[in-house]
Amino acid sequence: MPADHNLRTSNKIKAQSPLGSSQAAKHAAQRALEQSESKYRRLIEGISGDYFIYTHSPDGTVTYVSPSVENVLGFQPAQIINLNWRDLIGERFIGRSDADRVLSEVESGQKFHRFTVEILHASGSTRLVEIQQRPLFDDAGKYISMEGIGKDLTESIQNAEELRRLKEELEQRVIERTEELSLKNVQLRESETRYRNMVEDQAEFLIRWLPGGELTFANKAYCRYYKKEQHELIGKSFFPTVFEDDSLLLAKHIRALTIEHPYDTIQHRVNLPSGKIGWTEWTNRAIFDSEGDLREFQSVGRDITELKHAADIIREKEAHLAHVSRLASMGELVAGIAHEVHQPLHAAKTFAEAARRSLEGNLDSGIETAIDCTKEISEAITRTAKIIRHLREFTKSGPVEFELLNLNNVVREASEIIAFETRRASVQVQFELNNNLPEIQGDRVQLEQVCVNVLINAYEAMADTPETKRKLKISSSYADGLVKLYFQDCGCGVDNVDSTRMFDAFYSTKLGGMGMGLSLCKSITEAHGGQIWTEGNQGPGTTFILSFPEAKHFPAGLLSDATLKEEIKP
Repeated sequence: MPADHNLRTSNKIKAQSPLGSSQAAKHAAQRALEQSESKYRRLIEGISGDYFIYTHSPDGTVTYVSPSVENVLGFQPAQIINLNWRDLIGERFIGRSDADRVLSEVESGQKFHRFTVEILHASGSTRLVEIQQRPLFDDAGKYISMEGIGKDLTESIQNAEELRRLKEELEQRVIERTEELSLKNVQLRESETRYRNMVEDQAEFLIRWLPGGELTFANKAYCRYYKKEQHELIGKSFFPTVFEDDSLLLAKHIRALTIEHPYDTIQHRVNLPSGKIGWTEWTNRAIFDSEGDLREFQSVGRDITELKHAADIIREKEAHLAHVSRLASMGELVAGIAHEVHQPLHAAKTFAEAARRSLEGNLDSGIETAIDCTKEISEAITRTAKIIRHLREFTKSGPVEFELLNLNNVVREASEIIAFETRRASVQVQFELNNNLPEIQGDRVQLEQVCVNVLINAYEAMADTPETKRKLKISSSYADGLVKLYFQDCGCGVDNVDSTRMFDAFYSTKLGGMGMGLSLCKSITEAHGGQIWTEGNQGPGTTFILSFPEAKHFPAGLLSDATLKEEIKP
């Protein structure tokens, strides 16, 4: 009789016996544990972007690290496993003392450890990573392992400008499997508990959701944030919690996630249970099946409300500094301003005298001449009023007001403000502006200030250039969603040292210079979602380049931080 027939017969006998029933229950329990373990393993292994998970032994030997470590540190997991974490964290690295102190803290009974540490990158550079970890103990209470999650905070800290760079890692332990069923059940149970604690007890938000926004998983941190139990959130869409004005931004972000580009980071506002508005930052990852169809999303997030408030304070300080800088600029140009106002007023006076004489002469042509003189007087007064209006707007103090602007008009108005300085410097300004530029979003006064500072810097750079060669070409262009403005002078140029530091605060090559002009230009430009940099010319001089996103591509996060005069139309 075939051997497999005997085996099936034997299995039937076992299934009918109590022992067989017990074995079936044991297998069912194992399958349940495997499914639970698999669920949390997918959550952990699926984490990408700036997170990684790890485990290490009490002596510091790395026993597991998630694949996402390559995104953070540039190492393959196999290159890190079996290394001691001290091989990656030098004795003089930031946070090394905190890392060394963990062992003694574990021995003293501390159950959770959080610190920031500098870690070696595969390129030879270092990264700053926020670590959250907890020790594991056996049944006898002996410390047997450490598991943790790391987060690379570098990009977000750099965007905040006032915070230092941080980098993050996420590492996780791989559970060794054995062939013995009893040992495997124990290991699966421990693994399931470990993954559950790691996912549900960390401070970051972890959720999985369907394309319609319905949540299929939410960890405890997310539930605490919205003051709800998990069962109250699962199966319901989180879209209603998104601030209404940011809904289109989130929808656009979700549509941009593809198989080729499955994950990205976004910041948006949310409606909090308290009725207030909060800010959150999310790294969303789209999950596709083998046929390329979108199935669900996995997201890692955190609350950044305090960070946004800090950025608002910084922005207010920068706006105040910009106003002080404008007043200082006007103080330096006061002689030229007085001359600009005096000229049309003097002309008005001259024509007024001519009109009076014509009327007093009782000549037939006197009235006609007087009328012509009054026209000239009106034009002179209009010109004076225009100069005063420009100066008043340029020096006013008020909140940042974003509106739709044509960059060509901004630079022309800036050149008019310092027209006398242009003539005094004997500079020939040549405009080659693209008349088909799309509009940008910005504060007119602040952008005029940037142009004024760049113009004055160009005039000063050409101080030693012969007057016949003092030329400044101002041009504009549009490509790939960016509007650019170019200031090409014929001055002394910029050496390599100055080009790397010229936008730093308090750095100046001028005698008595404060070093705030170009630094302020950089701050204002970046607050408008733009960039400023220099390039050497083929001949003498330097070209300053300003680049801004067109209005429809303007970052929504910057729009929400400023007062808007006009909405962007999609």
